[in-house]
Amino acid sequence: MTDKQHSPSSVLGSELTDALDRSLQTSLHSLSSLRHAVRSYTLHERNRGVSLENLLKEALTTLTDAEDDRGDLSNLAPVRDGELARQLQAWCREDFGRRS
Repeated sequence: MTDKQHSPSSVLGSELTDALDRSLQTSLHSLSSLRHAVRSYTLHERNRGVSLENLLKEALTTLTDAEDDRGDLSNLAPVRDGELARQLQAWCREDFGRRS
């Protein structure tokens, strides 16, 4: 009788699950860090007197630059993340209206 818990496919599945868990934790931490950075940036720029319109333009330009840099590192065409751009704008709008 074979022990399915220790079969190669079971071990692989377990390792893949662990890797996905680590990846998710890393992603969640990165997202939390990004959220904090957007809040700090938005409040700083607002306090400097930058308009919401100009702040959004600068934030989207910064995202595009980061996407271009990532593409340069991988020798692939830059990937444009529309959902990240929308989330970035939403966070900026939310934080811009926040009381200091």
